[in-house]
Amino acid sequence: MTVVADGAGPVTRHRSGRTGWVAMSRPPKNMIDEQMAVELLDALQAQEASPDVDAIVLAGAGEYFCAGADAASVRKSGRAEEFAQAVGELFGFFPGSRKPIVGAVRGDALAGGFGLLCSCDVVVLGSGAEVGTIEAQFGAWPMLAQVPVTRRVPEKAALLNILTGEPFTAERALALGVVDEVVAPGDVQDRAQHWARKVAVAGAACAVGRPLFFRGRDQDYIRALKGAQDAFARSFTATAE
Repeated sequence: MTVVADGAGPVTRHRSGRTGWVAMSRPPKNMIDEQMAVELLDALQAQEASPDVDAIVLAGAGEYFCAGADAASVRKSGRAEEFAQAVGELFGFFPGSRKPIVGAVRGDALAGGFGLLCSCDVVVLGSGAEVGTIEAQFGAWPMLAQVPVTRRVPEKAALLNILTGEPFTAERALALGVVDEVVAPGDVQDRAQHWARKVAVAGAACAVGRPLFFRGRDQDYIRALKGAQDAFARSFTATAE
């Protein structure tokens, strides 16, 4: 059932049925450095491009989903600008993906890891996990993560989390609609696979409709409606052909 594509490095990927799995694997906390950001984007793009994949699951190996940026590594490398560009390109992948993305979040998703969680369409969270930005506790600000966070988390709750750096409990994240299901950590993988099958039912229509959803959200009403008209007409033309 599961076909392994690769198993080394900070990012791994495999396929389970028609679901493409991408896992961050940089113990102990799966923190993001420039290499991981680049490889994570490559893995997501590869799963999106595969004709054998209908939906993508993003997961974290080990006890953490992702604890955010490896700030020490960024400082040591002197490549803050390159790192920011790599992470920006990674976050930028999500709204344009032609396939739905499920987050399998067994453990804590903090800082930039919370940004990744907020970029997923559906999120299954392990009970006991904490999620949210934490940068304020260290006198910093979630410059990049706040972009997906403020689009997923209700404004008042997002601002309070960003200002205080105090993460949400799993129960609070569920109540806010930030995650879709909270289950025992051992059940996260199975439930993520379940959701991957459910969100893939639109099939090929998702390739046009999902990016349109995200573009339209950030456009004024009339421009969004015009884009929808064009997409609707193209879908019938493609069917006829």
